[in-house]
Amino acid sequence: MQARVLGALRQRADRSDPPPTYRELCREFGWRSTGTIRDHLRALARKGFVQLTGRHRNVRLREDRPSAGFVPLVGRVVAGVPVISEQNIERRVPVPRDWIANGSLFALRIAGDSMRDAGIIEGDEVIVRQTPTANDGEIVVATFDGETTIKRLRLRKQRATLFAENDAYRPIELSGDAVIQGVVVGLLRSYQKRPADGHASRRGS
Repeated sequence: MQARVLGALRQRADRSDPPPTYRELCREFGWRSTGTIRDHLRALARKGFVQLTGRHRNVRLREDRPSAGFVPLVGRVVAGVPVISEQNIERRVPVPRDWIANGSLFALRIAGDSMRDAGIIEGDEVIVRQTPTANDGEIVVATFDGETTIKRLRLRKQRATLFAENDAYRPIELSGDAVIQGVVVGLLRSYQKRPADGHASRRGS
């Protein structure tokens, strides 16, 4: 049980959440008495894993704050809405911690070559900041006609058009039912063997 408590504290630190109170930890684990969590935390403190400060939020990890945070790799978008519930998260990918401070993030794996001239190729994992709006020229994740794609957004005289970074793909003019899911803010690439079944999005990413 001490390992579970320590894991919960580390997850909070990864999300840049403030340290929890005893009561918050009790609610998380379904315990009625703060004495139970106090005993586990005191044991962790004796082992050198945490520091009990005696303040309102009195539980702090002793280990150095990691330089990386973690965001969920969703892998797919369903019905126009990124599904970031636990059952749809493939894994969590590390990103620089200062990225985490810029809003709620998720990752998608790229399928297709429609953004190759922007340096985004199949098998890459893009980091997306969730937002329903975007500026002209930003690379966005957008949903329309029941499908989701990653393209560059162009705004001209109240018209929104998605452009691929590959001449083989035609521009897509967005209609009123289109939804912006987020803006691409980063990219991760592995030079190991790439999976053949990436699912970032359809229509050539």
